[in-house]
Amino acid sequence: MKRWIRLMAIIAALLMAIGSIAAVWLWRTTRYVPEFYEAAVQASPPNVPAEVEGLREEFSHLRGDASRPGSWNAEFTDDQINAWLIQQLMVDYPSLLPQGVSDPRVVIRDGRLLAAARFRNEHFDTVVSVELTAELTPQPNVLAVRFMNLKAGALPLPIGRLIDGLTREAAKRSLDIRWQSDDTGDVALVTIPSDHPKYPHKPVIVESIRFAEGTLIIEGITGKSAIDAYSPRGPIYKLASGYQLSSGESPSPGP
Repeated sequence: MKRWIRLMAIIAALLMAIGSIAAVWLWRTTRYVPEFYEAAVQASPPNVPAEVEGLREEFSHLRGDASRPGSWNAEFTDDQINAWLIQQLMVDYPSLLPQGVSDPRVVIRDGRLLAAARFRNEHFDTVVSVELTAELTPQPNVLAVRFMNLKAGALPLPIGRLIDGLTREAAKRSLDIRWQSDDTGDVALVTIPSDHPKYPHKPVIVESIRFAEGTLIIEGITGKSAIDAYSPRGPIYKLASGYQLSSGESPSPGP
């Protein structure tokens, strides 16, 4: 009997030790800060208002160019986007960030957009990060955005909650977003409005979207022949059979 008691005591001690080691590992794993996020926070744009104004000017040029027949293009730097996140996000969209989330940043490199933000509550202080890529599809203005490597620190997270959150936010803003999965992960199919009452000329068709080093580049064409002339440039995401472009109109987006 005493041997069994000693054995149970040893097992209990081992379980407690394993639990303690697991807790320390979990704490250390979630405390990890991705290099790109730490660098982006430390290298915040030195003149945030100027970068925000540059973003607004480029968006205004895009809106004007895309409203006229012919080709157009626009470039947005990650410095401009981060400046907007620092200065304007909570002003323009005060309820967009969930409770406990702060200091969002993006970095554009290697054909990807890396996004991360600090998350704090009574249990965790971590950085949540995700990578995404964007591709055009055979259907005009249907953009395939692939989400990968969702993590809290260095700890992989299930992407289901991110999908639910993005779907809810899209519904609030009457944006058409659907989801597909393939061997490499989950893909959001986002329909960019090509027709809107405020557009003097239509449709407005996106022909290229690229993540260059530090820059998001968008190119397209406007006019009656735009759909017939649609020739996507760059990688093309193959839609699942039966996918149909939404015919509903969506509000014109703004910065």
